[in-house]
Amino acid sequence: MTARQRAILNLLVEAYIQTGAPVPSAKVAEGLGLSPALARYELIALEEMGYLTKPHTSAGRVPTRQGFRQYSLSLLPPKGLPPSVQERVERALEGAREPEAFLVKVAAGLSGYPALLRLRPRRRPRLLQVHLSPLPEGTLAVLVLEGGRVKEARLPLTLSPARLREAEEALQGPFEHLPQAPSGLEGLFAALERILAQGLGQTYREGLAQALKEPEARDPAFLERLVQLYEAEGEDLLTPPGRVDVRVGEVEGVSAVQAGFARGEWTGELVLLGPMRMRYPEALAVAYSLSRVYTEGHAG
Repeated sequence: MTARQRAILNLLVEAYIQTGAPVPSAKVAEGLGLSPALARYELIALEEMGYLTKPHTSAGRVPTRQGFRQYSLSLLPPKGLPPSVQERVERALEGAREPEAFLVKVAAGLSGYPALLRLRPRRRPRLLQVHLSPLPEGTLAVLVLEGGRVKEARLPLTLSPARLREAEEALQGPFEHLPQAPSGLEGLFAALERILAQGLGQTYREGLAQALKEPEARDPAFLERLVQLYEAEGEDLLTPPGRVDVRVGEVEGVSAVQAGFARGEWTGELVLLGPMRMRYPEALAVAYSLSRVYTEGHAG
C-alpha cells in the first residue's frame, strides 16, 4: 500500500465512522486534493486489495473488516487522554471506595462503549481453609484463600454432617495444593480442585446500555454477539502488560480495544467493546490512559 492509498483509506474509514454511509469518490478527492479520476483509480485499487467494498453500483464505498483493521492498527501506539483528564481521574480513583468499579464506569463514560476490567492473580493463592455446609440437594463449599479472597460454590454431592466435618478438618491449611483425600471423600476433593483450577479472576462491567446508542444495535444478532462477549467469563489469555491490542471482527461485526497491565499480584486488561465502525482513536486513548492511571496511581 502506498502512502497515498493509506491516506485515502484513513480518510474514508473516518468518514464512514462519522456518518455510517458509503463514502463517494468525490468526497475523497476533495478531502485530499486529488483529481476525481485519480481518486477513483486509487479506490478501485484499494477495493481489489480487499480494504474496501462497494455495496451498490452507484453507491460510494465502505471499509471491509480488513480495512477497519488496517486503519485501527495505524493508530498504534495510541495517543493518551489529555493530562488534565488523566490527573482528575487519578485523584478521583485515589478516593474511590471501589476503585475498580469506579474505573470501569469512567471508561464506559469517556468512551461511550461497554467496558470491562478483568483481573487475575499472578499465581494461585494458598488455600487457608474450607467451610462445608449441607444443602437440600448437595453441599455448599466456601473456600477461604490468602489475601482475604473467598470463593463459593454449590456442589452436587450429598454427604453426612460427620463426613463434612472430617473433610473440613483435613482442609485446614494453608495449602499450596489440596492434600490427599481421606477415603470416601475423593469426589469432594476432586470437585474442590476443579473450583480452584477455574481461576480466581475478577471482572467488573459497566455501560452495556451504551451499545444501544449505536445504529448497529438495530440488528438483534449484533447485540447478541456483543452481549455474549460482555458477559463472558472465559479463561482466555489476557492482553500482555503494557500492550494495547485491537481485535476487529474476530467476532462478527464486533471490535474490541484491549489494554493490558500488571499491578502487584495482579495482571489484567481494560476492554472496550463496540461495532467495527468504532471510534478507534477515542477508544484507544481511553483504554491506554486509564490502564496506566490504574496501575501507576492506584495501590490495587
